[in-house]
Amino acid sequence: MDKVIVIGMGCITALGHNVPQFWEGLVAGRTGISPISGFNREFLRNPCAGEIRLSPRMITYARVERIRSRLALFAALAIEEALRQSRLEDEHLRTRKVGLVVGVSLGMSLAKGEIAARSENADASEETFDDLSGFAGELADRFGLRGEACTVSTACASGTNAVGIARDMIVLEEYDAVVCGGADTLDRMKCFGHSALNTLTPTSIQPFSAERDGTIIGEGAGMLVLEPARNLNGRRALAVCAGSGFSCDANHITAPDPAGAGAIHAMREALSDAGLEPADIDYINLHGSGTPHNDAVECRAIAEVFGCAVSGIPVSSIKAAIGHAMGAAGACEAVATVLSIVHQKVPPTANTRAKDPAFPVHLICAGPIDWKIEHALSNSFGFGGCNGTVIFSKRI
Repeated sequence: MDKVIVIGMGCITALGHNVPQFWEGLVAGRTGISPISGFNREFLRNPCAGEIRLSPRMITYARVERIRSRLALFAALAIEEALRQSRLEDEHLRTRKVGLVVGVSLGMSLAKGEIAARSENADASEETFDDLSGFAGELADRFGLRGEACTVSTACASGTNAVGIARDMIVLEEYDAVVCGGADTLDRMKCFGHSALNTLTPTSIQPFSAERDGTIIGEGAGMLVLEPARNLNGRRALAVCAGSGFSCDANHITAPDPAGAGAIHAMREALSDAGLEPADIDYINLHGSGTPHNDAVECRAIAEVFGCAVSGIPVSSIKAAIGHAMGAAGACEAVATVLSIVHQKVPPTANTRAKDPAFPVHLICAGPIDWKIEHALSNSFGFGGCNGTVIFSKRI
């Protein structure tokens, strides 16, 4: 079977408006969390989020390209950056089988908030998409992607599942390339919903620490261009998309399965798909939401899958740096995981001084570490028990 490679990536988050800025911020241990400006934050359990501040260039881009929503803007910017790095020519997009898979969470992320209407604590006017498929269809039209265009909505696992589905499209349906990832926006419904559920931290997000008391919402987009290795033609591949695994806890609408059975299944399925053993994994990019229950379940699942090797594998979460970007979270984390392989470096978990003593994992939190990474695994475990794991490898 021909390997599926990552040939291009794009990313926009509260930490940076492109991939280099994103990675530099992660390695530096910075956080993009700041007070919310897009809507009234009064009565929120926490008034801060990983909100993207639109630059003049981005606003001009939106006006020139006639983009009216933040969701479409973030997705378009990330896709444009990924395609530019992939060096896929317009002729290739016109003549080859190129697909699009975009993850997004449900709710107000499907609203087209007027970009120009957003100001300090002012609510944007909104116009909703007719259906979920409309979002992917608009993006496919914009970039001339003539293969299948589909939207994935599996809560916080959406971006990760989109990458796995894209890989399957290349392996099973012989696509020449697939653009995949996730996009999501900050909105009142998500923030107030998490605030009401007490999953929003009243302090700061501290994944996998003993002091963790909730998450912080973020926004942005992460996109990857996948191709079969046979199409490289002298271009530089970033990594191999080696395998993926999906599952559902079938347990509760918000709470994960306490035993972590779904998370365990997703990781083991991804390892099997990649033809790897647990001992082969050199780094794990955690779901690491910072909520007491979710972090504990993820740690329990990792310990079950990796056994005695668990203490030697470095793990970290990027959510303290960019917030929990919901439908975009797994895609941004996939980009970070590929970058960890490219740079042979593990980014730290911002805000976290030390791991929970009850957790047997090797949490990286004081600063980045140089590490030999041949295979890296990225987890996403979302509401409704939606689980996704994707594995990237160095060797082409």
